[in-house]
Amino acid sequence: MIRTVLYFCLIILFSCVDKHFIAYSIDGEKLNYEDLHSSSSGISDFKLFFNEDEIDLEYTILHFIATDYYYYGQFFFDKNFMSMLKNKTLHMGADALIYEKDRTDFPNYNENYLYFTAIKYKN
Repeated sequence: MIRTVLYFCLIILFSCVDKHFIAYSIDGEKLNYEDLHSSSSGISDFKLFFNEDEIDLEYTILHFIATDYYYYGQFFFDKNFMSMLKNKTLHMGADALIYEKDRTDFPNYNENYLYFTAIKYKN
């Protein structure tokens, strides 16, 4: 009985979180997270970059992520926010994200959102 209640609570929690993370294709089409699951390059260490110059490996751009998920202070210090961001990233088959602080050319840009470029390393 307790397991069932816990299970339903987790389902409700994750369904509420999904609306705060929006995935877009490179062309600007809104994507469904359930349709994005694919395998990563095999590198299991999620990485967040703040500019492209920090990336030493060759990569391809997969998708863009926009989020208005609440975070405390600076988002990269909020463990809950970063955990959700990591899970969304790895679920879509990406290996890392690039934080796009000053970029405003995203689909349906909204200044209340944070924007990231999801990348996958080339093998």
